[in-house]
Amino acid sequence: NWTAVSKDSCGIKLHVRMVAASSSSVFPEKMIPSTGNVADSDAVNHIIEADGALYVMDRGYAHKTKMGGWLARKIQFLVRVRKTFTMETLIAHTPTHPKVVRNEVVSILTREEPVRYIEFTDDDGTPFHLITNNLDMSEEEILETYKNRWYIELFFKWLKQHVRVNHLFSLSPVGIWNQMFIALITFALTEIMRLIHQPAKRIWTFMRTMQQYLFTPIKSLLQDFNRRLRKSKGRQKIPNAHPKEIRYGEDFAIVSPINREHFINKVKKQAK
Repeated sequence: NWTAVSKDSCGIKLHVRMVAASSSSVFPEKMIPSTGNVADSDAVNHIIEADGALYVMDRGYAHKTKMGGWLARKIQFLVRVRKTFTMETLIAHTPTHPKVVRNEVVSILTREEPVRYIEFTDDDGTPFHLITNNLDMSEEEILETYKNRWYIELFFKWLKQHVRVNHLFSLSPVGIWNQMFIALITFALTEIMRLIHQPAKRIWTFMRTMQQYLFTPIKSLLQDFNRRLRKSKGRQKIPNAHPKEIRYGEDFAIVSPINREHFINKVKKQAK
C-alpha cells in the first residue's frame, strides 16, 4: 500500500547500472531502488559517476538539466531523446550509414559544449534520436553501442525468470529492498564463479549446475534431516496487533510513499 502510483496500481523500481564487459559477460555494478512514483531522471545521478565509462541510457533519463550536469562533470553519455527535444544545429554532416537520417553537431542550449546528434531508423522503420558528447565515435560505433542498452531488458527478464524477483517474500520496505539486493548479489557471485571455472557456459546453465550441488557435503543435509523437531503448541490465538512504524530504508533507497487512499480521496474530491 505504501508504493501506490494510482488508486488501482502499486509498484517499485530498480535503477540499475549494467556493465557490458564483453559480448558474453554483462553484469550489474550498482543499483538504487525506489518507489514507482519516482521518475527515472530523479534517480539517474545516483548510478552515474565520472569514471571514464560511456553511459548508455533510454529516454526516461534524457533530462536536459541532468545532461548539462553530466557535461560539467565530464561524464561520457549516449542517451536516447524524444523527437521534441530542443537543440540548435551547429554543423550538419552527410550521413554515411544507410540507416542514419541525420548526423549533426548540436547545442542543447543550456551548455556551451557541443554534442553529437544522430537520428536513425531500425528495420521496422522506428525512428531513434540519440545524443552523445563523444564526438570521436563513428555512426557505426554509435549504433552498435546503443544496441548494448538492450542488455538491461534481458537482465530484468533473467531476474524474473530465474531468481524469481517477481514474487516478494516481504511487503515491508526494508524487506523488499533486501530481496532486490540479494538477487543482484546472487547474479554477481554466480557470474564471478562462471568466469573463473566455466566461462563458455551460459549463466543460467552454470547457476542450475551450482543449485544441484548446493547442499554438499551430504553430511550437512543428513544432520538437518535428523535434527529433533519441536512439538507444536497447536494453533495460537493471534493478539490484536498494535500499528507499527514502517521503516522505509531511506539510507539506501529513494522513497516517496503514497497509499491508495490518497488517490481514492482525490477522485472523490474531483467528483464533488
